[in-house]
Amino acid sequence: MAVLGKPQGIFDINDSDRSVGSYLIKSDVCEILGISEADIGVLSFSKSDGLEVIDERTVQRALYRGEIPNAPPVGNSSFDEFLLITVIKNVFPECQIERQVKIKRFKMDLKLTLGSTSIFVEFDGPSHFAASRFGPPKHEPFRKKKIIEDETGLEVVNWAYWIQRCSSNVKTLFDRSVNGYGVLWSTNIHFGDFYFDDSAQIITAINSRFNATDDGVGYFYGPNTKDRNNPEHPIINKILQGQESVSRLMPKGYLDKDEWLPNKLRTVKLKGSQAN
Repeated sequence: MAVLGKPQGIFDINDSDRSVGSYLIKSDVCEILGISEADIGVLSFSKSDGLEVIDERTVQRALYRGEIPNAPPVGNSSFDEFLLITVIKNVFPECQIERQVKIKRFKMDLKLTLGSTSIFVEFDGPSHFAASRFGPPKHEPFRKKKIIEDETGLEVVNWAYWIQRCSSNVKTLFDRSVNGYGVLWSTNIHFGDFYFDDSAQIITAINSRFNATDDGVGYFYGPNTKDRNNPEHPIINKILQGQESVSRLMPKGYLDKDEWLPNKLRTVKLKGSQAN
C-alpha cells in the first residue's frame, strides 16, 4: 500500500496554521532547501490559484536522487524534516537546530535549543505505527523516547505524521499552553491500520503533547475545520459509499467511536463496521 494518496491542497510556509496540502509553492521549495529558483529548474511546476506549485513527493524524489543542484545533503533526514526545520526557523529565528544528533546507538532527528531549554524531536512516519513493506514495526513508538530521556534528561517529542506541520505545533514544543492541530488529508495509512493493541492510547498521548485534540480527532479529516483550508480526506466518501469500512479509522483499544469519527460519519448508519 502506498503511504500517500492523490495530492490535495496547497501548503504555504507563511500561513502554515491555515494552509494544509501536498502542493508546495515554488518560493517555499527554495526556502525549505536553501536554494535559488535557478537550482529548481529541473523540476516541473504547474499553476494553481495563480501560484506555481508542485507535489511535495516530486520534490522529495528529486532530492533523494541528488537531482537538485545545491540542495542540502539528505543523509538520514527526510524531506518532512527539512520542511519542519523551515517552519521552526520562521517561528523561532533564534532557535539552534541540530540534525541527526548521535546519542549512544541512536540518531535523533532534531535537537532544538531555545534559550536555556533543549528538546529532541523525532519525526515518526507511518512505518512507526503500521506494517510496511518491511513488515510490522519492530518496537513500540515510545521505546526510543524512554531510552533517550533516561540517558540525557531531555524531553523527546514524537512528531507523528498526522501532527500538522505548522507554526502552532512548533510553539507547543516550548509552550504547553498553546493549542496545536492534527490533520489527515492524503494518507493511505489510517488509525485502524495501526499494529499495536494500545494504538488508541499511543495516538492520544501524542495528540495530547501538542494539545491537538479537544472533542476528538474527527476534525483531522476536514474539510475546512478550525478556520483552516484543509481538504476533506477521500476516505470519508468511500466509507459513505460502502467502498471502505469505517473500521479503518478506529484504532485498536478505542473506547468511544465518536471520538475517532468525522462529523459526517457520526450521524449515519455505517455498513460492515465494528463502530455500529
